[in-house]
Amino acid sequence: MTNDLKKQISLYGHDFEYMEIEKFPLSNEVRVQVNYLGYPESIGIGSGESIEIAVDNTIKKILKSSPLEVIKLLSD
Repeated sequence: MTNDLKKQISLYGHDFEYMEIEKFPLSNEVRVQVNYLGYPESIGIGSGESIEIAVDNTIKKILKSSPLEVIKLLSD
């Protein structure tokens, strides 16, 4: 992710960064890329009817499939 497009958010007790990567004008759907704050690689891409919904959906998916503890172990 490029630094100028990244935004930070804290949800469900974790800090994340995200950016909008695509907007579908006909359906008003937005696709976002999300990862844990400071983690160098993207770990989630998701979509929703707005940026807020897309980020929330993606973070929920990340937390279900790859908890922070697992990501920390991979980066050590």
